[in-house]
Amino acid sequence: MRHSRIAMLLTAMACSITFASAQGLKFGVVGGMNLTKLRISSTADRKHFGSDNQTGWYIGGKLVASTGFGLGADVALEYSKQMLDINDDATAYHTLEIPVNVRFNFFTDKTLGFYLATGPQFGFALKNMRWEDTMQGGNFSKENMTTTWNVGGGVRLFKRLEIGIGYNFAMKKAGSIFMPSNEDNEDFELEYKPNTFQLQAALLF
Repeated sequence: MRHSRIAMLLTAMACSITFASAQGLKFGVVGGMNLTKLRISSTADRKHFGSDNQTGWYIGGKLVASTGFGLGADVALEYSKQMLDINDDATAYHTLEIPVNVRFNFFTDKTLGFYLATGPQFGFALKNMRWEDTMQGGNFSKENMTTTWNVGGGVRLFKRLEIGIGYNFAMKKAGSIFMPSNEDNEDFELEYKPNTFQLQAALLF
């Protein structure tokens, strides 16, 4: 509940900045790479279950609002593909992502500038997802929404091209699945949170 309130507050702040600085709006396209690793918790011994980093990608449209005193905001609508892996069994997770960030721009001029950004990201599953080999039962469903948090920064070149790096981490579990136990023949539950490093480039018009 506390995390949800913080996410709503930051979203409201970003929207307020966007509307208040309409003269500084820029639209553009954004794309990048996802490098996702699952954080796993379990009701039983999980030493045999790991998650390797898996590479995916995302692409979409972006709106950036800037003010004259450094404070700004950005909002994007992205199609994202993440590869999620447990115990060498990887599957693709397709989502519609809406990151809403408050940002601070500094040392800006016509050629070079820098920014820091943070805020919530809301993800909506586009299709049901299953691990085909390892897991039992349902996992993500189309109705699920996941809330994650972004922290990142980057550079802006010629006021048009932004290149950045960020970290996106889950604020709560994204889903759960059941694994068969080798010890007592009873299933136990695994809960997982996807955490993602992102490389990003945006072209603004």
